[in-house]
Amino acid sequence: MPPAQIEKILQRIGLVPGVTPPRLKPRLPQVAVTVLPGRIGVVRLSGPASRGKPSVTAFKEVPIPAGVVTPSLTRANLPEPGPLEQALATALQEVAPRDEEVCLVLPDSMARVSILRFNRMPSNRREVLDLIRFRMQKVLPFRIEEAALDYQLLSDAASQEPDFLVTLAQRTVLFQYERLLTRLNRHPGLVDLESFSLVNLLVRDAEASQPAGDWALVNAAPGYLTVIFFREGVLCFYRSKAVADEERSPDRYQATLRRELASCAAFYREHLSGTMLTRAVLRSSNGESRFLPDLVREELGCPVAALDPGKAVTLPPGSGPSEARWQALAPALGAAMGRRA
Repeated sequence: MPPAQIEKILQRIGLVPGVTPPRLKPRLPQVAVTVLPGRIGVVRLSGPASRGKPSVTAFKEVPIPAGVVTPSLTRANLPEPGPLEQALATALQEVAPRDEEVCLVLPDSMARVSILRFNRMPSNRREVLDLIRFRMQKVLPFRIEEAALDYQLLSDAASQEPDFLVTLAQRTVLFQYERLLTRLNRHPGLVDLESFSLVNLLVRDAEASQPAGDWALVNAAPGYLTVIFFREGVLCFYRSKAVADEERSPDRYQATLRRELASCAAFYREHLSGTMLTRAVLRSSNGESRFLPDLVREELGCPVAALDPGKAVTLPPGSGPSEARWQALAPALGAAMGRRA
């Protein structure tokens, strides 16, 4: 076997450093916490998710006072962590009293996500990180030295002009959330954003994850709207728009979302050479699900289907996937399902 081929195999399993992460991945916790303005949620799944459709064995939602969680890219997200810590302790004690490792799902609006294209394939992970820091240092609202960052290679490993999905968060903001767990003697086994956890949930539903043509995921959450486009099963567009308090008034909120959806649709046509989206999957946890399906259908020009967590996870008896509870907890379900290699 040629040495170059041997090196590629060793890179894949993590024995030789490469651009992509190791194929041998640790088993992730099947308990997940999602932090939302107004509530905190914890879910627990049963059995190895790799062996089929897991079941929700326990869950808990605990309300928290307004203003306790204020997602932001640059400001403190937890100005008064005390009530949130108490709520989390209550939920974890009921759902997962003995689990030390927990998945932590955070609002999209606390991080900056970009798709970067390089004119060549970097030789290793360190070079990728250096290139990302160089490209992003002038566009971040904080110093690049203060950023916690990670990436995923979107292109084929042999691509001459690879695309990388890059996520950056201010370390002080990220540590605020992680300290919620460490103060309770828990460890964050996975930290992820809401929309990426929703994608992981959809990946387990073959019908949703492998539709013909381009498709979209629309995540309407309290305080932000995230739109993701996929082409041939690969993420090709990501945009998350924070919605300010003054824009959430009844007379302005619908117009704000319509404008944002129209902007995403224009980018799809003009910069991605898109002709037609085959469908959009909509997750709404902001209490405005009444007008959202029509709004998404009109602006993206495609059929709209509500996110159905029940296709990937067996929900408790008597539960409906369209219930507000399961729309809110859907990112936690996606995180607790682990990651496919």
